[in-house]
Amino acid sequence: MKAVAITPHVPNSARLVEVPEPEMTNDQVLVRMVRAGICGTDAEINSGAFGDAPPGFDYLILGHENFGQVERVGSRTSRFKKGDYVVTTVRRPCGCMNCGAGESDMCLRDQFTERGIRREHGYLTEYYSDSEDYMIEIPPHLREVGILLEPYSIVSKAMWQGWKIQERMVWKPRTALVTGAGTIGLLAAFALRARGLEVIICARSKEGTLNSMLARDAGITYVSLQDTPLDQIPKLLGDRVDVIFEASGHGPTALKTLELITTNGIVLLNSVTSAAHQVTVNPDAINMRMVLGNMLAVGVVNANRKYFEMGVRDFEDFQTRFPGVLERMLTRRVALQDFSSRLFERSGVKTTIEIHPD
Repeated sequence: MKAVAITPHVPNSARLVEVPEPEMTNDQVLVRMVRAGICGTDAEINSGAFGDAPPGFDYLILGHENFGQVERVGSRTSRFKKGDYVVTTVRRPCGCMNCGAGESDMCLRDQFTERGIRREHGYLTEYYSDSEDYMIEIPPHLREVGILLEPYSIVSKAMWQGWKIQERMVWKPRTALVTGAGTIGLLAAFALRARGLEVIICARSKEGTLNSMLARDAGITYVSLQDTPLDQIPKLLGDRVDVIFEASGHGPTALKTLELITTNGIVLLNSVTSAAHQVTVNPDAINMRMVLGNMLAVGVVNANRKYFEMGVRDFEDFQTRFPGVLERMLTRRVALQDFSSRLFERSGVKTTIEIHPD
């Protein structure tokens, strides 16, 4: 069968290859891939920055954003049947305490594997098999937007954990700032708006891009950093920023958010920044603000099954609150046989590889 694979740590090695069909045990489910999503992580793996092959292989099949349809179940007691739509989680546990509790996203030993990223093949292929313990059923009416569930699961986790942490006090947030208007930033802005907050999302692009229009159609204010400097945005929110979701992919911006959050606020850091940016900061001023203002900064990455399930419920809500917005995020669809490394270049909001489209 066809798949997209890379040679780990060899820049620009992504290519279409022929690989064996997956073997399936009695406690697994065989899934026919409908589509896979492309994101910045895939591009960084293709650049050679990271990514590791499974033991015994000299290549890694890419793809962690997935949406597929059950082809066959291995057990009569399976909760799935042929034809069900599913999204499968990415990270697989090691033997640590947190992984054993179902929270591999909070692994203590750094010995986890990740499909399509770290020591386990991904989903950018025609079929895959896995334990149904890692699979989330997608209602048929969400099949067009199910491919967005994996990236949204990280947002779902950030929302749940952020609000859980803030139970330390009486907290009634009213305003939020999202830095970065890519897929994750837009999904975070939708989630914050759905919670009733006044939301500003900012990015470098001028007003008029699809990203800015999607934000506007969900009742979110879009601000171009070409027109308004980042440190001026709090004025647009009445000098009160209760929540910041950082998704810019830019280290200096991530650091700057610590200067923008206001008393009792929380910064949810999602960017994985690998460039070597140099900035000058006043560490004493930042420390003083965060201590005296009861401010928090929390790193959020990956997600376990619970957050995927929350995401399905949130998507149901979004379809009512912001009809058509999620569908419009899927801006470029390319057939698997037409794969090219050029697809890692940014274009529109979300690129999908169509493998067995409905």
